[in-house]
Amino acid sequence: MLKKYIKETAKYLLRCYPVIQPYVKRIDAMYEMSNEDLKKRNEERFLHIFRRAYDKSPFYHRLYTKAGIKKEDITCLDDIKKLPVITKDMVKKHAAEMLTVPKWQVMAGHTSGTTGTPLTVYSSWSSIWWNQAYTYSARLRNGFKYGQPLVSLRGNLDRNTMHMKVHVSNTLYLSSYCINKDTVKAYYDMIIQHQPVAIEGYPSSLYTLALCMKEAGLKLHIPVAFTSSETLLDYQRHLIEMQLGTEIYDNYGMTEQTIYLQEAFNHQGYYELPGYSINEYLEDGEICTSLTNEAFPLIRYRSNDVIEIAELNTDSPQTIVKSIEGRKEDFLICKDGSRVKRLGFIFKGVNHVKYGQLVQENNGFLNVNIVPDQGFAKQDEKTVENNVLGRIGKGNVDFKINLVKEADLVYTKRGKFKFLIHLSSVMGGNLD
Repeated sequence: MLKKYIKETAKYLLRCYPVIQPYVKRIDAMYEMSNEDLKKRNEERFLHIFRRAYDKSPFYHRLYTKAGIKKEDITCLDDIKKLPVITKDMVKKHAAEMLTVPKWQVMAGHTSGTTGTPLTVYSSWSSIWWNQAYTYSARLRNGFKYGQPLVSLRGNLDRNTMHMKVHVSNTLYLSSYCINKDTVKAYYDMIIQHQPVAIEGYPSSLYTLALCMKEAGLKLHIPVAFTSSETLLDYQRHLIEMQLGTEIYDNYGMTEQTIYLQEAFNHQGYYELPGYSINEYLEDGEICTSLTNEAFPLIRYRSNDVIEIAELNTDSPQTIVKSIEGRKEDFLICKDGSRVKRLGFIFKGVNHVKYGQLVQENNGFLNVNIVPDQGFAKQDEKTVENNVLGRIGKGNVDFKINLVKEADLVYTKRGKFKFLIHLSSVMGGNLD
């Protein structure tokens, strides 16, 4: 535990406000820019990163030369679509060649690998400070300032360490693996003693805490909660906000540092953090260009996460993302070949479900796995059945409703919960 304490202390000190203050000021200035000025700034930043990649990255120089693209061919932001798209497979094979600086000047990071083999990506200290400054600025707008009491319920601690307080950051770390009916009172007491202004965590971890608290008759009051790394489901939001006495602000980002979306103040969608990236939204994914990491440039990087765009609002021009649907591989595939998203409707109107998880087999058969709550009855099961048939269509998917134990739910290796999974993705009881 001492090693973890030292690690988290060092991480905070290397990213604390005095260090990131210059970046925060630049981000705050971008929030105040007009759309025209912000676009001009982003264009200048893009051209700088492109030209640097062309000159200093063996991978990009070879890629662009092979495509017949000269450096002088790219003169404005509109020219970005002339550049070829890069994929996860390219990054897997050529990550070291993508660097524009010597390898000793960057730090390696790894994605969670929910779509296969994890990627190795690289960050310079500058990009790390940019990212921390964006998080600092966004959270400050939601009412939390770094240094105020924070509870963190993510993957920092394993099953062997239930809690750890890092004094320099005023953060109480709690293990997401140890929450159950026997430990929830201890969790509750530690949180009460810490008096947090905010709590952060995976939606599934905060939901498990809220569910155990509900069963134990416990409630908290934490002004704000920050969720990330998983799709936040409506039933999770409802219970978390009710039991923790909080208001959730969800965000969406990637280890690759190619996109960062923050939930709007009115909870009607998400907005792009200004100056973070250039995003091209498609029906089956997005193509993103990072503006924060020139040491490891990702230019027109293809992601499989599907994002639904809202109509532009002149009163709030940055709020452009209506919802984040998740990876295209996670969509329910029907017999007629159609893909169904927004699957939360399956449990709409069902009041006695602790957890629900959908598992689609290779042949298209769908298992609707339910961990029942007290009071679950045949009527609840019938409601689920009607919801499936009403939305998907009778005969368009074969399915079975299974009442299972909590231990039967499938998580990723990093402890993330996935609402819809495919058996082809499961290895040894966990998602790869």
